[in-house]
Amino acid sequence: MNTGHEEFHKQLVAALDDENESQLHHLVEIAPAADIAESFELLSDEDRSRVLFAVPAPTAAEIIVMLDEAVRGDVVDELDTASLTEIVSELQPDDAADVLGELDDDEIDAILGQLETSHSKLVGDLLEYDESTAGGIMTPDVVALEASATVADAAEQVRQANQAEDLHDVFVVDKERRLVGIVPLRRLVTAPRTTRLEQICDRKPVTVNIGDDQETVVQIIRKYDVSEAAVVDDAGRLIGRVTHDDVMDVAEEEAAEDLYRMAGTDPAELESSSIFNAARIRLIWLTPTLIGTCVSASVLQYSKPEFDLSLFAALLPFVPMIGAMGGNCGIQISTVIVREFATGDIGSTSFARALMREGRISLVIAPICGLFAWLLVTVIFPTLRQAFQDQSALGDNRQVALAVGCAMTLAILVAGGLGLALPFSFRRLGFDPAIASGPLITTLNDVVSVTIYMTAAYLIAA
Repeated sequence: MNTGHEEFHKQLVAALDDENESQLHHLVEIAPAADIAESFELLSDEDRSRVLFAVPAPTAAEIIVMLDEAVRGDVVDELDTASLTEIVSELQPDDAADVLGELDDDEIDAILGQLETSHSKLVGDLLEYDESTAGGIMTPDVVALEASATVADAAEQVRQANQAEDLHDVFVVDKERRLVGIVPLRRLVTAPRTTRLEQICDRKPVTVNIGDDQETVVQIIRKYDVSEAAVVDDAGRLIGRVTHDDVMDVAEEEAAEDLYRMAGTDPAELESSSIFNAARIRLIWLTPTLIGTCVSASVLQYSKPEFDLSLFAALLPFVPMIGAMGGNCGIQISTVIVREFATGDIGSTSFARALMREGRISLVIAPICGLFAWLLVTVIFPTLRQAFQDQSALGDNRQVALAVGCAMTLAILVAGGLGLALPFSFRRLGFDPAIASGPLITTLNDVVSVTIYMTAAYLIAA
């Protein structure tokens, strides 16, 4: 928190603790909604309710929209139907749909039934779309006129438009509401009042389909560098628009999802502040990695009888080094691939292009690391001999170093192949490629690296 907000939060907590209602009302009356929302994460459920009841409905609506998903879910659960209805009535349709999405169907129907008919229909229509699609993130508030309308007609529509929504373009449609083009506000202001919209409209507007994934929407708006994109259905009819502000929210959400999956968990744990829910979700991801480590241990256990006990003990200290290096190189490649997927660059879809680049990088890194490992073992291994009484049973130092160096080289090459192949495979199967950059690839590389190492050691040093 910044210094100004820290001071506000201290005053807010003091007013709540002292049950000083007049001071509480004064604080929330002069404070920006963003500052109040930031404090909510540190307040109890009871104090959150007291703050919401102390502010007018429009401010309460602003606060709820700004809350993190988990906190917002808890706050909404604590409000009764009447309070929620009052708050939702103050929200724009897209924000209202986000808030109602936290409730079950019966509660949603009860609230929609108490809203104005026009507002209720807009919100209800938005709730029909998947929240991760263009339809789920769009706003239905648009200024749309037929091509025969004049600049004067458009200007009048702009004056009557919802003042709470940013306006960038006037949309030009035909009689069936199919999108014909757009007229940026700047062009509208500078054109003569009698000019028809069809004469000044851009007939190649940036559009997204109502069913497009929100990540695709972000990529399209970023690619064409526009302030908003028109949302159309399969017939090309104008349904709504996605603004740059919506895209920023989605981009932040998508980045958070990728980071959570790369860390070996799921963004679903953000939907609730329950520690048990978060623990359950993380255990689902940790269990496969636990199984993977058991497989690695089994490889070592199975290999043990094939080696002299002293030689096996000398080989064992280098297992973590080879596994870690393989895992790290695999994660580096998979992270680069997942990042390219996120940018939406057409080149990111080419496996051959990625193989050409990342494969050559691995071919450079692998022998360098293998050589370094060989030198390291050559220097360290003689000192390890002193830890054993039977030095003659340790085998040839050069053979052990060679086994470690070869295993390191092969493990990095194989890890690079996995780091490259897994994201593409996951994407093709319809799963989030970010999963391939987390504990999954690390555990898989551990198993493969240990297997390669013990095989190389058996062939070279045993």
